[in-house]
Amino acid sequence: MKPEKKYSIGVIGLGVFGARHASVCLRHPNFQLVGVVDVRQDLVEKYSKELGVPGFVDYHDLLAMPGIEVVTVATSDQFHHGPCKDAAQKGINIFLEKPIADTSMHAKEIIRDQEAHHIKLMVGHTLRYDPRYVAIKQTMLDGKLGDIIHVYARRNATVTSGRRLQGRVDAMIFQGVHDLDFLQWLTDSRVVKVYAEATSNVLKDLNVNDTTMATLRFENGVIGLLEQSWALPAGVPSALDVELEVVGTEGSAYLDLRSQSISIFSGGKLKQPDLIYELPDQHFLFDEYTHLACYLDGRAEPKISGEEALSALEVAEAIMQSAKTGKPILLPNME
Repeated sequence: MKPEKKYSIGVIGLGVFGARHASVCLRHPNFQLVGVVDVRQDLVEKYSKELGVPGFVDYHDLLAMPGIEVVTVATSDQFHHGPCKDAAQKGINIFLEKPIADTSMHAKEIIRDQEAHHIKLMVGHTLRYDPRYVAIKQTMLDGKLGDIIHVYARRNATVTSGRRLQGRVDAMIFQGVHDLDFLQWLTDSRVVKVYAEATSNVLKDLNVNDTTMATLRFENGVIGLLEQSWALPAGVPSALDVELEVVGTEGSAYLDLRSQSISIFSGGKLKQPDLIYELPDQHFLFDEYTHLACYLDGRAEPKISGEEALSALEVAEAIMQSAKTGKPILLPNME
């Protein structure tokens, strides 16, 4: 499905990922990049010159541009709320980087503003576009795994990630929402109970957890284990250690991003698709923007709604609460 219109778009936030968004917007055939914003003047000058568009240090100047239809909010998550609120009030649609917000309270306010001002909101959870994860989801939909029994997800990064963020956010919020959203999407069920343990050693001075392990119980009876860490030594061969395991009554699936391998066992046969090929730079983002354009056209629904993004964040918060209190937490009310 190809979108029919070219949309005027601006990008707020020019950090590592925000700069990628701006680059994709510039190249995407369904969007016209009209401006970029960052609180750092040096980044504004750098990317305004590289991309050939106006740059601002105040996002209100971008929102005031005539004819702007969409903004990508790629700031640090604690700064999502303000730009989203002001964009919604002006009737400007929003593409929001994950996590949807720094807290579930702010996430709910973003969703309320979207509904009140009748704008379109899409949240960027890239695993729903990653062909490796999509292949496992499709295998499940095709019935080749049967009923899911249990799931396991690991996402371990180097200590460099935690140090770069200077303790402003826990790994469970920053990266754990990736896997929490995917697992709820995969199982088509919400997490209703969590129990977690966490430790802090190499990042103790930042008052942030190094590693968190959590057990999950889903509403449909599936159980899961989630591992999230910023404790890998800097300089390890693979800066991101990611695994996924799905076990069902009729088959199982395994994903290992260190070896770039995927294995699917079903019907007594083992299938290992070839995933070692070069992908276009920032291809997941490009696919997200294609889907965003279709959503704006009214010919597709967002792959992840604001409510689904909120749910992943709420589970992450419950895991952090459990790790802090040492007690199991029930959702959605965390009572």
